[in-house]
Amino acid sequence: MIIWGMSKNGHDWSVAIFKDNNLGNRFKLVNTISGKGSRHTPECIDEAKKNGKPDLVIWYENPYLKSIRQFIAGQKHPFKRNNIKRYLRDLNINCKWKYVGHHESHAAAFYNSGFKDATIVVLDSIGEFDCTSIWKAKDGKLKKIKSTKYPHSIGLFYSAMTDRIGLKPQQDEAVFEKMSRSYTPFSQLVVQMENDIIKQWDPLPKFRVNFHRGARQMWWDSGKKEIASASRTIFESLVTKVLIHAKEITDSRNIVLSGGVAFNKSVPNIASKIFDNIYIPPNPSDSGSAEGAVLAYLNNG
Repeated sequence: MIIWGMSKNGHDWSVAIFKDNNLGNRFKLVNTISGKGSRHTPECIDEAKKNGKPDLVIWYENPYLKSIRQFIAGQKHPFKRNNIKRYLRDLNINCKWKYVGHHESHAAAFYNSGFKDATIVVLDSIGEFDCTSIWKAKDGKLKKIKSTKYPHSIGLFYSAMTDRIGLKPQQDEAVFEKMSRSYTPFSQLVVQMENDIIKQWDPLPKFRVNFHRGARQMWWDSGKKEIASASRTIFESLVTKVLIHAKEITDSRNIVLSGGVAFNKSVPNIASKIFDNIYIPPNPSDSGSAEGAVLAYLNNG
């Protein structure tokens, strides 16, 4: 049997190909094909089929919940955009398909961690509705303990601040981080920004602002480096709050960090002060969720 995990968002896509051992009970990742763009290309599907046509596709998120969230947010054509049956048919993929939750796909990075148990924290822009989630992994199973819902997103905050200083979100975050470290912010701006945007810190942070709509009109009297540095200070405080709370409500000394926010260099440094052992997958973003979707389906279904 051949199972494909598939993921796509507005900027990249991936296919993870699993094959069983002909006994029908042990699957192994044999290939991963990824690329840039808003959808899988026919060429990538042809390349994936060289490993054999899929018997089952596992989609990396719940398209029905995502459509509802996009509808509520006022985004155009959400149900058409998330018609996975048609999407697969257009790519000449005619097998059965199932889905797992977006953050469950991220959390399934646990299965590659080597840990027997772990606290899992997913720090994302947006899943279906979850933006930050805390999970517990034990005895080979994942259990979601707590989450914050859209629009309370640390990932969207960081992207909005990247956009605020004229850089491109989902692309220039590394440039933003470098710029943020070249300047020491005035504490007054940090306090002002926190008062403007933070609704609550505990038990998990929530925002006054929907950063999905950006923040271009905020803090016009401050310079780009100052905003970048203040934003990094706030970002690190937000992540610290989440990880401390995750440690409080779970009983593991191990942590798995996933979601696009886990790419930030500050995140493992913060985690190392709270947990003994850290695992971050090579690709913690949605592109890595193609593999995670299958791992979640096989181990946590």
